[in-house]
Amino acid sequence: MEEHRYRKPVMGVRFSQMAHGKISFISGLFPQPSTKQLSKTEDTFSSIDVNSIPQATNSAKFIVSGSILNFDILEFYLNGKKVKEVESSSDTFSEEIGDLEKGDNNVYIRVKSKDSKIEKKTITYKVFFKNERPKLEINEPADNSNTNNQEIKIKGSTDKETHININDLPVVVDANGNFETSVRLKDGDNQIVITAADIAGNMETKSLKVIYKKD
Repeated sequence: MEEHRYRKPVMGVRFSQMAHGKISFISGLFPQPSTKQLSKTEDTFSSIDVNSIPQATNSAKFIVSGSILNFDILEFYLNGKKVKEVESSSDTFSEEIGDLEKGDNNVYIRVKSKDSKIEKKTITYKVFFKNERPKLEINEPADNSNTNNQEIKIKGSTDKETHININDLPVVVDANGNFETSVRLKDGDNQIVITAADIAGNMETKSLKVIYKKD
């Protein structure tokens, strides 16, 4: 009788018993050990996550918050200049930075360990700063006007990328900033409130009165 000897399994290789006592060889089932030397950065699990940063604001200063892991120092950069450096005592951060310039601003954070051997940089975030109220012009109707039409048109213009509400109802604004909608009137005095709000949170409001009398 043919003698079968026990073969010790080899990591990364699997042997299977086949007919007539033969052994089949299957490779590549397990990952082979890497011969690459890991750097300290690769060998250490570390991260930075930004949880809150505004896309647009009407304030020259703003809050940026997030979390870090295995980092000690945070450096905040605004338009290529380091504007703040803090040493963290926890795994979360919330810092006020500024001052923003009018228009688009570039913001990123660089984090590092105290020995400066590990560091990472976030992506660059765009923050739009605008602190002027949006333009709001009402072309029709005129304030304190009289009409015998129960339904009237309200037409006007504003800045691009600005939202318009008329009596708390949203109105479509076209690519050039023009808007138009219809409003149904009740008998007597009608107060119409038009509000413009831009992406930075600036607002402008105008109110007008239209008097409706049936013929």
